[in-house]
Amino acid sequence: MTTRAGRALLPHPDVRLLEERRLHSGVVFDVLHQRLQLPSGLEQSLDLIAHSGAVCVLARRADGRVLLVRQYRPAASDWLEEIPAGRLEPGEDPLCAARRELEEETGHRAARWRYVRTFLVAPGFASERMHLFEATELTEVPGGGLACDADEELAIRWASPEELLRLEPQDAKTLVAALACLQGGGPQAPPDGASAAT
Repeated sequence: MTTRAGRALLPHPDVRLLEERRLHSGVVFDVLHQRLQLPSGLEQSLDLIAHSGAVCVLARRADGRVLLVRQYRPAASDWLEEIPAGRLEPGEDPLCAARRELEEETGHRAARWRYVRTFLVAPGFASERMHLFEATELTEVPGGGLACDADEELAIRWASPEELLRLEPQDAKTLVAALACLQGGGPQAPPDGASAAT
């Protein structure tokens, strides 16, 4: 099913969809109730979040330090330091979104981009896939660049990959980025529909 906002949550071809109801349709995600039947015959009744996906940016200076954004996260009831990130509009190219989010949230642009990997954020109840890109050869945008969202209050700082692993409370996308930094994880194939990084 494609929700009113354009977010789809289709089961695997081997899984039978017995029932589906939309419980909520919002700006960022929809909540759906699904009743499914697995190939074994087991039935599951679940409330699931349908999300159009997101991007995150591992922005690194030549010395290896990473650009972080500090902001209040109501769901965590705390201020978190995270790598820059933002949601995809339905059908939006992830690399284009990553470029936009880096400039909006940090006032920086990057001359070089590399796709790192895509990962699931909370697969137990949400369809959100996050696309991680590495951005290097950074420059500050005169005048600060694109304005951040009206409801965002952000501060930036630089940290080493080792510092990212010690942040409390810990943000999953920032941990994934820190591990990619420290392990030198090579790029995978870009997600379907994404343009090649340059």
